[in-house]
Amino acid sequence: MARRMDWIGLIVAAGLLLGATPNIADRTGAPRLVAAPLTLTRISYGPDPRQTIGLFRRGAAKRPLIVYLHGGGWSAGTPAAGEGSQAEHFTRTGHAYATIGYRFVGTVRVEDQLAEIAGAVARLARMPGIDGNRIVLIGHSSGGHLAAMLGADPAWLEGAGVPLGAVRGVILLDPAALDVTAVLGTGARGGAIDAFFRPAFGDDPARQWALSPLAHAGAPNAAGWLMLHDVANPGSGWQCRALARDLVRAGAGPVYVQPVAGTSHVRLNDDIGKPLDPATAQIDAFLDQLLSG
Repeated sequence: MARRMDWIGLIVAAGLLLGATPNIADRTGAPRLVAAPLTLTRISYGPDPRQTIGLFRRGAAKRPLIVYLHGGGWSAGTPAAGEGSQAEHFTRTGHAYATIGYRFVGTVRVEDQLAEIAGAVARLARMPGIDGNRIVLIGHSSGGHLAAMLGADPAWLEGAGVPLGAVRGVILLDPAALDVTAVLGTGARGGAIDAFFRPAFGDDPARQWALSPLAHAGAPNAAGWLMLHDVANPGSGWQCRALARDLVRAGAGPVYVQPVAGTSHVRLNDDIGKPLDPATAQIDAFLDQLLSG
């Protein structure tokens, strides 16, 4: 009975955001748009050319910080995937917005990626004009895995000097590998499994589980979670639901899971920030809930 009630609570929570705020125009208390010009600062946080931060801001006022982590199977991709309409939109709605580049598997391990991203977040949190106590992480695909690990396992950010309580929320866009052992335990070969997952996580089940956000869903966690997945990607969907279930059981909240129709794995990310994009409307409402006051 308790398990059934947990799932009922999750299902209700997962529908609240969409039901209450289906698009920006219907939101109560629409944001006051920031009119100042958009500025971009490039910051090198390590010796490798990939270890770069792009910090987007409007004006000098102190702003909550949104940090974007790109996808690419832990071994490819670019922070430019988050530097178009996303940067324009989130700075316009009153946030500082940063993208973080990181070294790739093949040169480093996933553990090294987590450590260097956490260090970059810590550097951002100390910068003038950044409210280091109001941080939200956004990750797409494998970047969703990295964001979820940072939001669920406090060792990474706290090791870099950022208290987990400073991370108000985590937003996952069609995330990959929230349960690495399940993904690699299917026995599947070829395709993305051999191209991306196995090079990133190897064949040791203990390491695979240690690098699974689901393994760290027990408290403490970042409080707020929004997981948006392509309705045509059932692998991401069931992993989002499993992580959400365990986060709710551990006391996190709000926790939302929402399938997005009429999109794709890449388009879900690329459309964030564009006018009338339904996923952006949900993110805006989630940010209002987390960061108001």
